[in-house]
Amino acid sequence: MADTDDDDDVYCPGCNGRDFVKNGKVRKMQRFRCRPCGLNFVNDPKHRWPPSSKMINLVLLQAGDGPEEPVEAARADRWLLEAKEHHPWFIRALAEQAVTTADQERGTMEKILTRTWELYAFITKRDPEHFYDALAPELYLDMFKIGDTRFQEDLMTWLVAHSSETDGSD
Repeated sequence: MADTDDDDDVYCPGCNGRDFVKNGKVRKMQRFRCRPCGLNFVNDPKHRWPPSSKMINLVLLQAGDGPEEPVEAARADRWLLEAKEHHPWFIRALAEQAVTTADQERGTMEKILTRTWELYAFITKRDPEHFYDALAPELYLDMFKIGDTRFQEDLMTWLVAHSSETDGSD
């Protein structure tokens, strides 16, 4: 991993990985290249919003409590567009929300996933069924990566049960 001198909390904004190398400078800021995904990025935390913060802002926006400043409104609109395009930060935020819900409520995996898809529908104003095949694999993979062992086991059990239902209906 690269030595960042002033900040040990650097991660790739593309894959959230920490395996990167220094890759020159841009506008007097150190640039890094992520080895797993190949993304070039700079560590500029003052301009980076965590996925969970973006998600909260989108929920507020869709609930009718949007930003008043034009710059903030433009940022929220961009985030909404990125959410509709299934940007990696949005998928990560959905996964984090699902894992957090599982930790706090210990409900069934069915209930946790239903809430996650309801959140997707609320933010994007879209029917999740139309985007399930495109979004679900990446979403479930992120959930698996960040969930604890119990969450991983519950998710795998749910996926196996539902893949056999799908296979049996053909």
